[in-house]
Amino acid sequence: MDKTDLRIRKTLRSIDTALLENLNQYAFHKITVEMICSSAMINKTTFYKYYTDKYDLLNKFIEKNLAEFKEALDSTDFILATTDTIDDPIYSSNFRKSAEAIYAKRLVYQTLWKAKFDRNIYDEMAAILKDNLLMTLLSSPCPNSEAVLYRQLYAGMFSANVMELFSWWFAHETEITVDDVCKMMTSNFKHGLFATFKNYCS
Repeated sequence: MDKTDLRIRKTLRSIDTALLENLNQYAFHKITVEMICSSAMINKTTFYKYYTDKYDLLNKFIEKNLAEFKEALDSTDFILATTDTIDDPIYSSNFRKSAEAIYAKRLVYQTLWKAKFDRNIYDEMAAILKDNLLMTLLSSPCPNSEAVLYRQLYAGMFSANVMELFSWWFAHETEITVDDVCKMMTSNFKHGLFATFKNYCS
């Protein structure tokens, strides 16, 4: 990579950081290009070299992060695990790998979840996870249309459960480790949601 490419990447990274900093403090409609440039320590000419306006920046930032979230969940084979096979490394390591990749981006995701603009990023991420899970579930033949419906329900319920788990984990990251999260998911597979959390809450 030459120095020009590296300089561009640093500039784009500083703009992204500036956007996040401002989203943590203000509703998006109150954020201006001037505010972003000031935070990024660049001039407006540099900003407009890469983005048409603040909306273009926001949309590109969101799409990039959603694509990375989808990539982190590229392997959702753990949805195929049974009570007898969940400890198999092919399942447990895949979930852990996804969890670690998502945890690394937690500050970005938390900011986008609470930011005030006209998209619900939490719901969009849940939909991405649901689609990935459903695709994995449908990779094996369905005996009938009813089975397809139940797989759709399962994917939706599972994605909601995982998203809630991630959200809760991020809010308590000093107390909850990735090992704790993986153990909870393994317990869910083995014993079910209610048995798992009754045990944790008792």
